[in-house]
Amino acid sequence: MRIMLFLLLLLPGLLQAQDKLEESLKNQLNNAKTDSARVKIICDLSNCYFLTDAKKGREQALIAEKLATKINFLAGKAQALNLVGYSHMMDGEYDQAMKYYYEALELGEQTGEMTIIAQSYLNLGVIHRKLNDPARAIQRYQHSLQYAVKAKDTLVISRVYNNLGNVYEDKGLYEKALELFKKAAKLQEKTNDKRMWGISLHNIGNVYTLLPQPEKGLPYLFKAISINNEIHNEISKITNFASVATLYELMGENEEALKYAELSYDIAIKTGASKWIAVSAKLLHKLYATRKDYEQAYKYLALYQEHTEKLKPESQKKIAAEITLKYQMHKKDLENKTLKAEKEKQDIVFRHQQMKLIFGLGLLIIMLVLLVVLYTNRQHLKYTNLKLQEANVRMQIQNEEIKRQKEEISSQALILKSQNEQLEKDNVFKNKIFSIISHDLRSPFVSMSAFINLMQVRNLVSAETKPIFDLFGRDIDIITNMINNLLAWSKAQLTGDKLKMELTDLYFLAEENVDLTAARAQEKKIRVINEVPDDTIILTDKERLNIVIRNLLANAIKFTPHGGQVRLHVKEQPQTIILTVSDNGLGIPDKFLPKLFSDQRFTTLGTSKERGTGLGLMLSKELMNSLQGQIAVESQEGKGSSFSLILPKLVPETTLETRERKGICSVAG
Repeated sequence: MRIMLFLLLLLPGLLQAQDKLEESLKNQLNNAKTDSARVKIICDLSNCYFLTDAKKGREQALIAEKLATKINFLAGKAQALNLVGYSHMMDGEYDQAMKYYYEALELGEQTGEMTIIAQSYLNLGVIHRKLNDPARAIQRYQHSLQYAVKAKDTLVISRVYNNLGNVYEDKGLYEKALELFKKAAKLQEKTNDKRMWGISLHNIGNVYTLLPQPEKGLPYLFKAISINNEIHNEISKITNFASVATLYELMGENEEALKYAELSYDIAIKTGASKWIAVSAKLLHKLYATRKDYEQAYKYLALYQEHTEKLKPESQKKIAAEITLKYQMHKKDLENKTLKAEKEKQDIVFRHQQMKLIFGLGLLIIMLVLLVVLYTNRQHLKYTNLKLQEANVRMQIQNEEIKRQKEEISSQALILKSQNEQLEKDNVFKNKIFSIISHDLRSPFVSMSAFINLMQVRNLVSAETKPIFDLFGRDIDIITNMINNLLAWSKAQLTGDKLKMELTDLYFLAEENVDLTAARAQEKKIRVINEVPDDTIILTDKERLNIVIRNLLANAIKFTPHGGQVRLHVKEQPQTIILTVSDNGLGIPDKFLPKLFSDQRFTTLGTSKERGTGLGLMLSKELMNSLQGQIAVESQEGKGSSFSLILPKLVPETTLETRERKGICSVAG
């Protein structure tokens, strides 16, 4: 209790000191004589803001990155990019963070700045740990340590020890983690790196919550709180107070635990970050539930769920609404252009008629003038001839104008024809959509309705209902698969859909789809083997290729009998990479092969009577065409099928490490 009072009394003075530090950096910025110096000061200001306001910290880091880019200050830009990545990591946006960290790493390698390289590898390791990839995390930490030792950067070395301790803590090797945390804290105390020293002390105290004598962790946590107060690191105090509360709870001192949990929650609310509010609210829910104060427990549970939900990706409903809006706006724009072209055409015809009338009248007047001149005075013959020549010139100009207008009308006609063809294509697309929805999507619902009516009429026992619910599950799987394919196919048909080409690790893409289809494969005891080398990199639209692989895997499992085998393997050629999905299933009759990738949809039952939609291969063909690739099939009835994706090979062979440095993983932390 006395420690809490001391911290509360100390807080106003610390906040005042924080303001002074910010003011000092701003004064330095105003007095800086070079842009490179300004970049460094803005980065320091960003670091200062990260202690209390992550949003301001990111804003300053982006300003530094923009200025460094403008003056081509690569080292400063790399430092700013690492700070931007750190801000995304604090918000739980690991994919964005990793993108900035890889960009910083590439700049560090260009400049040969070992400290930047070491820092970037360290940050990447943190992201891999948060993404539950300890093997890659340790690999990145080891690279960071190598460069930090070469650069004699004690600060980065101590941070590597601290983060390696986190990995061992995750693995349950608490004594090893404790040893590394203490080693890091010793170096940080020696170099006066108070920010990281506070983190290491927190980690030491937190590990004791997992050991038999948790009270040993309290001195370390209170020391961490004292340091964070000194450097005004409000964000770290959220986890400090939460860990103190957890220790008091383990020691049976629930009142003390509740006080520190509320301190953690108060600071989290001030930051406005859902990540920290969720952590504190979850702890308060647990403590109030232990006290049987269920009203408060429910309140904090609702807060925890609310802010956890905010951390999830946005609903696909918003994306669908945006696509629909774009389509409607595009259609309206085409209609407006058609009306405008019609009006312009009418204006051109009217002007053309006027010109013809004027031309006729002019010609008549000229002829009358000539007759008068001939009859009145032959001496004016030379003058009259000159006038005729001038008239001929005017007629030529008018004829050229008429010719130009005719060409313009022809051009407008071609544009109208093109627009009409596009409208006709859109109409055909709409009819296909309605046909699929009215027939294929309605059939499973009719089947489900019949089963529900049967259950309402008869009281069925468990043995009778189980097959019905199994059929329900299959119908729902069919509907889900149909809707996913329908949405993907619709998106591919819309003219607004653009390719998003990126470097993609084909092994991880294949493995992701193997995991997605694992449940169905296990039901049929089918072995799905991913033989794609883990360093196969291609430049492609990851989302489109992902849909194609998933469809081919689902088809292979559908038509492979129980106990069968499905393989994914790659063959590299000089200009292409061929990804093949093979099975030892039913195979495809020769009469069906020409229809596989056409819009003549058909479907057959799988080996477990699974139904399909007939959309998968048609969609796959269209997507492969958009990727400038091909899809081919080899099949022998009764022995199995092999579907091959032939993709252009646009990236020279390099080591996996070099590819990762250049940002091959589009998931960043």
